[in-house]
Amino acid sequence: MKERIRQLHSQRIFSLLFWLIAIFVAIVMMPNTSDMIQSKGQPQLANDSQPMVARSMQNTWGRNISGTYQLTAVFNNPNGNLTATQQSNIDKTVQRLSEKQKTYGIQSIQTMVTNPTAKSQFFSKDGSTETVQLAIAQNQGDSRVLAKQLRSQIRTAGVSTYLTSPELVNDAANENISHVTTFAAVLGFILSLLIIGVIFKSLIAPLISTLSMLMMYVVSLGLVNNLASHTSFPYSEYLPLLTLLLTLILGTLGHYYLFNAFKQNVADGQDPADATTHSVHSIRNFLLILGGTLTIIFASFYAFSFSTIRAMSGLAIVTIVTIIGLHTIAPIFMQLLGERFFWPAVDLPTRPHRFWNWMARFGLWQPFVAIIAVLYVVGPFAILYRDNLNFSAAKTVAPTNEAVAGMRVLNAHFGEGKATPVTVYVKSKDRVDNEKALLQIDNLTTKLKSMPGVASVTSLTQPNGQPMNEYYVNTQLSQMNMTLKGATDQLTQLQSDLKGNRSDLSQVKLSDSADKLDSLVSKTNRLADDTSTVRSQVSQVAGRTSVSQSSSASKRVRNYQRLLSLVSSQLQTVASNMRVLNDEATAAGNDGQTVQSTVSDYASQVSSVQSSLKKTTNSMNGLIKSYNNIYSYLSALQASDAAKVYYITPEQLTGMQFQQSLVNNTSQDYKTTQLQVYLKSSASSHNNAATIKQLQSEVKTQLQGTALGSAKVAYTGQPIVQNTVEHSVRANAGWLMLTVGVITFLIIALLSGSVLQPIYWLASLVLAVMGGVQLAQLTSHFMSGDPSFNWQVPLIAFVPLLVISASLLIQLAISYRFKDVSLTDWLLPGVSSIGHLLRYQVFTTVVICLVLFSVNFAPLTQAGLIILFATAIFDIILPIIVTSVGKLTVTLPSMQPHLKRHAK
Repeated sequence: MKERIRQLHSQRIFSLLFWLIAIFVAIVMMPNTSDMIQSKGQPQLANDSQPMVARSMQNTWGRNISGTYQLTAVFNNPNGNLTATQQSNIDKTVQRLSEKQKTYGIQSIQTMVTNPTAKSQFFSKDGSTETVQLAIAQNQGDSRVLAKQLRSQIRTAGVSTYLTSPELVNDAANENISHVTTFAAVLGFILSLLIIGVIFKSLIAPLISTLSMLMMYVVSLGLVNNLASHTSFPYSEYLPLLTLLLTLILGTLGHYYLFNAFKQNVADGQDPADATTHSVHSIRNFLLILGGTLTIIFASFYAFSFSTIRAMSGLAIVTIVTIIGLHTIAPIFMQLLGERFFWPAVDLPTRPHRFWNWMARFGLWQPFVAIIAVLYVVGPFAILYRDNLNFSAAKTVAPTNEAVAGMRVLNAHFGEGKATPVTVYVKSKDRVDNEKALLQIDNLTTKLKSMPGVASVTSLTQPNGQPMNEYYVNTQLSQMNMTLKGATDQLTQLQSDLKGNRSDLSQVKLSDSADKLDSLVSKTNRLADDTSTVRSQVSQVAGRTSVSQSSSASKRVRNYQRLLSLVSSQLQTVASNMRVLNDEATAAGNDGQTVQSTVSDYASQVSSVQSSLKKTTNSMNGLIKSYNNIYSYLSALQASDAAKVYYITPEQLTGMQFQQSLVNNTSQDYKTTQLQVYLKSSASSHNNAATIKQLQSEVKTQLQGTALGSAKVAYTGQPIVQNTVEHSVRANAGWLMLTVGVITFLIIALLSGSVLQPIYWLASLVLAVMGGVQLAQLTSHFMSGDPSFNWQVPLIAFVPLLVISASLLIQLAISYRFKDVSLTDWLLPGVSSIGHLLRYQVFTTVVICLVLFSVNFAPLTQAGLIILFATAIFDIILPIIVTSVGKLTVTLPSMQPHLKRHAK
């Protein structure tokens, strides 16, 4: 049994079983890479970063929008203003969405109808575009599937419709990355197969190499994905691609060396088992050193706080799996097939690689000239290097993508920053729906609007982006001045009326009236006396008339008597009337006396009233004068800047207009409010970093020492997220390069047994990389018109460059360490011997660059350019630097006595 086990072990059957089991488990248990990229691919910001603090505030906002993300439905008429029919169709679409809110997890729908105070934020000035804001629950499910369903729901007859948000743009970028990773994997393995087939002129060797790398890639990716899925291990959207690149580069280089050694051993007549064992042993030290170096470097990335860099520590696992695979997978088939491994085994004459020999000779010929030539040719590109990175995912997505197209429509009709505003959350300990807090919020809004780089600001006090005039002191002063002017006019009229009343109540006229009444009474009394006299006389006449009537008998007497009878009758009537008149005159006399007495008393009272009216008139004059002075002051105050202050009255606080703004811009407990800051530039602009820095400074300064001085402030929005990522990248970039440089230097110095020489070698690598990046930027700018690189491009290029350069430097260090001759004697043959292996590195570089160029994805194309230029420069200048500096290291000390004599 033991013999059988030993035989199986010697035939590497256990290795085959191990890898078959590993592949099976990896395939069965591997989380979907596309889902991993979608859910965990974006940079994970620190909990104390501004966007994360703002997210926590938003999650406790209330009003049915806690724990939601925003989507914007865009309705656009490309031919002009929205017509009545189109508007009606849009309204029907909104109504349809309202009816299906629960189906799609829509927590809130905001339109210009539900937000009349902020109409300009939903309807463009040119009348061609309308937007609808949708708040979607984060736990609704797959956002990609939901977005697809919502796109079908917002389709509206007669208008172009788009569904957009920064989250959708990021997801579109992640989807692109997922697709190109799959395509790059297929293309990479095919190209690797072809390149190895060309090099070894074989059909079987490339198949075994490709199968081996495919197994290593699947197992590595399964381990990384499961680690990120089931633990808190960070993940990056480019981690599967970097896993692929590392596997291809390290696997291709390792197979080159392994197959080349095996071919040589077979050619020397060794049996397949011994040839395989000796081949593995011949490359073991190199692969272990290279793998150990890469493992240490990648593992050190776990110490960084930035998730994207930290996620690259997963490449340490990939390195370990690849190194194990190189030692165990291909040797199974090498031992099994023997010399048939290289079938059809067509041997073509190979020419020695003389390029490094030429470069080494140039460095030895004139060291100073060689160094100056290198600095002259490569130096300007390295010195002119500019960190020209962009942090916008939109640039990695095709313009035809609906989310990107929607953002372009918004930016075109509302302003460049409309699609990606900055949201400022202000969380106070007390409620903000009071005059003191509102004053500070409005002052902050007005101040931010005046900043360069800011297009507009909406807030609780300015929900439409413009001041609401009725809530400002100058408007209120205008209304007060109108009221004051009316009151002054009324006082003036009252003053005039009082003067008239004083004239009407003059004591002289009252005395005249009293005198006239006295005369009337006297005349009345005389009339009464006269009436009595007449009555007496009439009685006497009547009496005499009766005597005459009885004593006369003549006809004349009878006629006279008849006349007297008539006169007597008339006089009796007169007497009767006079008696009535006498009674009336008596009554009038009595009333006149009463009136006279009353008027006399009133005259004295009027005198007192007249005195009071005089005093009142004088006071009225002073009051009118004061009112005129107040009116003049308030008019001047109204026209001054001092009156442009927000002040809301208690009545206005309870008004419908303010309450609508309160619901839309404050949390449910009224302690948190938000300001939407729309920048003049899109989120991809390089100018936003300075604007955001100034914005944060202005908010801090404006709130300091006010009623909101102790409020907690947080910022979010795509510009803030990008600025946070940019800050993290720049803060970690220096430490990243230092970490890689120190680890590489220590390992190279330990291998070479030298301290000074590795410094020169690494300096040449730094020079090559900086020059390569600058050349790549110039080339990319010429080809695409875009002078910037996506911020992840250097990280993508970093892995291939690290593996390729480390493999060369490690071989150089080992050769330097175990040289049998002096340094000067070693320089030319030692460097030239390393150059013989350069063709393998060149083939590997070609494979990687072809893969990156062929996927037609801007960040990968840019990374391919960096790899191509940096590798080419490094391959050219490394032999020159090694030989020239090596020679100077020996010759300069020997020249020191001569130099000292000349110095005397």
